[in-house]
Amino acid sequence: MPRVQRRFLLRSRWTARTRLEGTDGECHFEVAAVERDQVTLRAVLTGRDYPLAIAALDDAAAWALGWQSIPPREP
Repeated sequence: MPRVQRRFLLRSRWTARTRLEGTDGECHFEVAAVERDQVTLRAVLTGRDYPLAIAALDDAAAWALGWQSIPPREP
């Protein structure tokens, strides 16, 4: 069973556990828009928008629900 339910996605908050391509190390996001099979994530610090498939949020290794603290990344 998927842990992401479409009706609760809008304005939900997420933490990226892995680095997203095209981001500058941003890890905290809020869902700004929900479309058919895609959401628009807005980075909290910079306000930039990133499209992402809704199914990608089901990956617990890559995404955590809510804003979580993340250990520092090794260079």
